[in-house]
Amino acid sequence: MARPERKDFPGAPRDLVGYGPEPPVVEWPGGASLALSIVVNYEEGSELSYPAGDERHETVAEVPVVLPQDQRDLHVESVFEYGSRAGIWRLLRMFEEYECETTFFACAVALEENPEVGSRALEAGHELCCHGWRWEDHWPLRREEERGRIRAAVESFERLYGVRPLGWFTRFTAGLNTRELLVEEGGFRYDCDAFNDDLPYYVEVS
Repeated sequence: MARPERKDFPGAPRDLVGYGPEPPVVEWPGGASLALSIVVNYEEGSELSYPAGDERHETVAEVPVVLPQDQRDLHVESVFEYGSRAGIWRLLRMFEEYECETTFFACAVALEENPEVGSRALEAGHELCCHGWRWEDHWPLRREEERGRIRAAVESFERLYGVRPLGWFTRFTAGLNTRELLVEEGGFRYDCDAFNDDLPYYVEVS
């Protein structure tokens, strides 16, 4: 049976081989046999909501009950508020107790709403990885819109903390232009928008 004709689309080409049967030998610090990457998603205040000026509310929450979009969802708002009011401080105290440095996938607007979160995280040695300007999908954005979001996010980090983010992670999935726009912006060491390997790898962009 004939296979469908392959089509060229924007975005990264697919790689179904990767490192293959002989991946690089990795030596973790101290001779450790296992490396854990602990990540905290910090999106509170950057999600869709009527108080933020959006025309609809966020639909991703702890309980799968969705109010009509013409109503304000106080339940979803309060779930996000818990994260910034209480949950994040509990996690920071726990990380300090166990001397554990983590990565924060943090949205710029979320940090603007509660800047001390980022300050305390940086003081404790955690990394702030940019999780977008807001917690929003990038795949529907036009190229110029997405370029503006990336620039706004970087400027926000620099304004708040005097440092730029070195990593990037898009909500749910990157758009077809995301990686190319990140390289165009410059200053990033990595993005986390692929889930296809155990180890980091390099790709050619543009």
